[in-house]
Amino acid sequence: MGLEYKRKQSFPLRLSPSMREQANCLAHAEGISLNYFISLAIAEKISRMEQASLAAEQTRLKGARFPRSPLQLGKPA
Repeated sequence: MGLEYKRKQSFPLRLSPSMREQANCLAHAEGISLNYFISLAIAEKISRMEQASLAAEQTRLKGARFPRSPLQLGKPA
């Protein structure tokens, strides 16, 4: 998939009228287009989900590398 394809690709998005109005008002208040506002919202959501996934993986790996000894089981970590 080339860069040109990525630039011109469109995606019809169905929003409730109230959600579209809220998003439009917020975008207008920020001085940006509704399209850009929605792009930012999606990027922020992806970033949060990637961060949560990374944190969960680090927690899982930390637990696998440093299992608590039977003596530590009664104590908080």
